[in-house]
Amino acid sequence: EECDCGSPATCRYPCCDAATCKLHSWVECESGECCEQCRFRTAGTECRARRSECDIAESCTGHSADCPTDRFHRNGQPCLHNFGYCYNGNCPIMYHQCYALWGANATVAKDSCFEDNQKGNDYGYCRKENGRKIPCEPQDVKCGRLYCSLGNQLPCRFFYTPTDENIGMVDTGTKCGDKKVCSNRQCV
Repeated sequence: EECDCGSPATCRYPCCDAATCKLHSWVECESGECCEQCRFRTAGTECRARRSECDIAESCTGHSADCPTDRFHRNGQPCLHNFGYCYNGNCPIMYHQCYALWGANATVAKDSCFEDNQKGNDYGYCRKENGRKIPCEPQDVKCGRLYCSLGNQLPCRFFYTPTDENIGMVDTGTKCGDKKVCSNRQCV
């Protein structure tokens, strides 16, 4: 028994021959993003749309029920009009990170705010070692705590929560200089 869809009169499964409880001889697949009505979808049919300009849309091969492995542009390719570089299929930029933390009125703070990352305290640092907050080296200040501006009243706003100290830090892969990105809290 390959399949069981009830009696021939009540069977609603098109891939199954209810009389024999076997798949029809013409069946190529039963399920999957590239399977439609028991047959492989035509080669070139999009099965996964691109999520960002750093992602690549995937299409069915015509020989498999599964959508091919998710692929994306190489890390380091410029994106969002050179405001960022592709990193694992995304284009991380500070503006989007500020928006996610603080909402539509948030922008990236002035460079002078990021200088606080050289202090090595709860509010400004690059990484932790044995529970100690390590200050950023001058060239790495844009890879530590993320500073956002919420207007003139709050020009150097940062997000801090003791429960998850990674929230509010600049994301890995974020542009920190010309042809440089944050990696392990360093601008390389």
